[in-house]
Amino acid sequence: MAMTLRLTPTEDETLARLARQFRMSKNQAAAQAIDLAAPKRDHAEFVQRATARLLVRYGGLLERLAEV
Repeated sequence: MAMTLRLTPTEDETLARLARQFRMSKNQAAAQAIDLAAPKRDHAEFVQRATARLLVRYGGLLERLAEV
């Protein structure tokens, strides 16, 4: 389902900066921000999903650090 997100210029720049930092689209950055900010019924599942995202992003770095 699609929706239009109306942002102020400042909010749009903040979203654009997040998207650049995480190398994703503004749409993906907004969706992740909503997901992270929403109350969680099952904290363990939230931690598992967050850890999986971080491992995808930093897994190679962690492996290289383990070799040092």
